[in-house]
Amino acid sequence: MHPIERLRYVARAGVVPVAPLVRESAVALSSFADDPKGLLTSCRRLLARRSDCGPLVWLAARMLAAMDPRSEARRVVSELDADTTGRELQRGLDSLPAGSSVLAVGELDAFAAALHDRPDLRYLEPDDPEAAVAADLVLVTCDCAGPAYGLVGAEAVPVAEEAHRWGTPVWLITGAGRVLPGPMWDLLSARHRPDDPPMRGLAVLDLDRLVTRVATPSGLRTPAEAARLSDCPVVPELFAP
Repeated sequence: MHPIERLRYVARAGVVPVAPLVRESAVALSSFADDPKGLLTSCRRLLARRSDCGPLVWLAARMLAAMDPRSEARRVVSELDADTTGRELQRGLDSLPAGSSVLAVGELDAFAAALHDRPDLRYLEPDDPEAAVAADLVLVTCDCAGPAYGLVGAEAVPVAEEAHRWGTPVWLITGAGRVLPGPMWDLLSARHRPDDPPMRGLAVLDLDRLVTRVATPSGLRTPAEAARLSDCPVVPELFAP
């Protein structure tokens, strides 16, 4: 497939898990590794259509900031494949007493294994209106976050609000590349439009107020700590008009 066609295919992809989306994007963008202007233009076009995916911002920023964009793309994919967030989440869940009730909101995908390793926990159905009240812990998945806010499924916001009302801890499950430093989040979120196809069904969650911990590859962190630990470079030109 021609590089431009591959890039268009990736940009127009519907609901796709993060790992294959980033992997395909890395291949497409690597075709422009020897053309800095073409790489920047391609990254901008990709993010114009997929502003909901933090790891795509992470990939694009790292490639643009690298001396060897092609090698950097391979490193990003390798780090994504080796993501240890599931293991860190599992360690956090190990602190819960047997019989605790857990409510998970959003697609767990690769992180579901962490729950499977605790069959002694009681898992609540997210469509149960009383679930947020009965839960001892609420888990919310997120593909893009900053120091104070994150993009989540719209259904997660009222659940987190209810959990906060009852004093129930809320953990945000992120992962490699999903938490951006403050300046990058601000630039990206300025482009979020509710009517954009990737944004439909998503909402902004106030992390400072509603989230207790963020599950990251380096453990359970506060939202501000998670953003400070981000290795995404600040590349303002990625979002220039």
